[in-house]
Amino acid sequence: MPPVSEPAALAFAALTLALLTLWAPRLLVRPCAIEWWVLPFVAALGAAVSGGLIDTRGLVGLLALGTACRVSHHAPDGGRRGFAHAVLLLMCAGVLLHVLPGFANPRLLDGVQLSADAMPYTKYLNIDKGLLGLFLLGLYAPARGAAGDPLRLGGRFLVGFTILAVVAMTLTVLAGYARWDPKLPPWWPLWLWSMVFLTALPEEAVFRHLIQGGLQNWLGGAGRERLLAAVVAGVLFGLAHLGGGWTSVALATVAGIGYGWIYAATGSIAAAILAHTGLNLLHLLFFSYPALGAVP
Repeated sequence: MPPVSEPAALAFAALTLALLTLWAPRLLVRPCAIEWWVLPFVAALGAAVSGGLIDTRGLVGLLALGTACRVSHHAPDGGRRGFAHAVLLLMCAGVLLHVLPGFANPRLLDGVQLSADAMPYTKYLNIDKGLLGLFLLGLYAPARGAAGDPLRLGGRFLVGFTILAVVAMTLTVLAGYARWDPKLPPWWPLWLWSMVFLTALPEEAVFRHLIQGGLQNWLGGAGRERLLAAVVAGVLFGLAHLGGGWTSVALATVAGIGYGWIYAATGSIAAAILAHTGLNLLHLLFFSYPALGAVP
């Protein structure tokens, strides 16, 4: 496992705290002048610049991203808001595809082979994606609470996730993408942390909160429209995995529609993040990961 510098470790620790603070209850009865997540974000940004994870181009990109988030959230309907949404979507694509300049993401794992017939696995600590998730949930869509009875919403999540896990992993095995291969890598806690905060959270913020949620609002939010929004967001999520081949696209599309179904059923971005993380964790612990060697 490649070493991570002390400033970089501090940057990721502060970023994690900022992301957690998004869900923290209000600490004061009186309103605070700033959102609580801003304080650890500033610490994360300073450490990231000090550790060489972000340069001047990255700072400019973050400024543009933050501006697009705020304008998209606050501007009235019209040309300015539409333009801000277009810029925001383009910047999200740039971050997810890692083409937005100015970020140096360190490697957590480098060419690890989890089993003899599995592809080598390399994983980066994507600070650009973590910051994207923070901005989307902190600036663009700050309301994250799910409305409804927690027990009922929890039941919907469990039913939805169980169906998703069975369908997705069955199709994964039938497609020859993975086989049964239980294991417990020694680095799984770090992997799980990075999966939650640097992969699942930002990806769900983009595909569920921004794209699916936006489509639901635009289409009207009825049952059929909610399903259509989940399918469209799921297809786009699948296409984002084109680098892994068409089998990866198809399987990711199924997973993405499942995450969207859970998001629509619960109204909770946290539920979508949990489903995304849970499915990837099942894949890691019990099946070939990231995939079998010869994948079409």
